[in-house]
Amino acid sequence: TFNVVYEDAGEGWVYAHVPELPEVQTQGADLDEARVMVKDAIALVLDERRARGEAIPQTGWALVEAVEIAA
Repeated sequence: TFNVVYEDAGEGWVYAHVPELPEVQTQGADLDEARVMVKDAIALVLDERRARGEAIPQTGWALVEAVEIAA
C-alpha cells in the first residue's frame, strides 16, 4: 500500500506521484486514467527495485491540507 497524491495538471489532466517512491510520477487525461497509470508505474518501479535487490519502502504517510490566508 502506497500513498498517491493527485494534483490538477491543467486542461483536465491529473498529475499523480507517490511520496514513498519518488521515481513514480505520471499523469492521466482524467482522475480515473491517472489512477490506472499510477498503479502501473508503482508495479514497474517495484519490479525494478526487486531486480536490483533494493528494499521496498514501508508505507509512510501523506497529508494534503487546505490553509486559508486572509488577503
